[in-house]
Amino acid sequence: MIVTAIEALTDARLRVTFSGGKTQEVSVADYLDTPGYQNLNDPELFACATVAEWGHGVEWPGDIGIPVEALYRLAQEQAGTAFPVELFVAWMKRNGLSSAQAAQALGLTRRTIIYYRTGAKPIPLVVGLACTGYEALHAA
Repeated sequence: MIVTAIEALTDARLRVTFSGGKTQEVSVADYLDTPGYQNLNDPELFACATVAEWGHGVEWPGDIGIPVEALYRLAQEQAGTAFPVELFVAWMKRNGLSSAQAAQALGLTRRTIIYYRTGAKPIPLVVGLACTGYEALHAA
């Protein structure tokens, strides 16, 4: 997977075209408070986004970049395809977990579980992996 085109949008969003031609909008707002990325809060600098060498991500002047793997993961999570709601709900049902029990099992809040279960917030890939690990550990 490589990045073939990049366009900086407003509100810390990028329009990313991945190999294969799929284009997705990705919010990188969470990066902007991370050490080393604060300068991207400047809209003029953010607008200077370019495809990194060999398509391995996006980069900005000042040696600031985000790798393609992170962009793709964010795109999946924000599109709700990293771990679909249906799979999450099926995991809860299969394991007989209430929202409170699922929260305890995953180390999350009950409110977060409700957001995920209802589709109000995208489910990160790491949560899907945790669900798989939970089932593996509790297999009879």
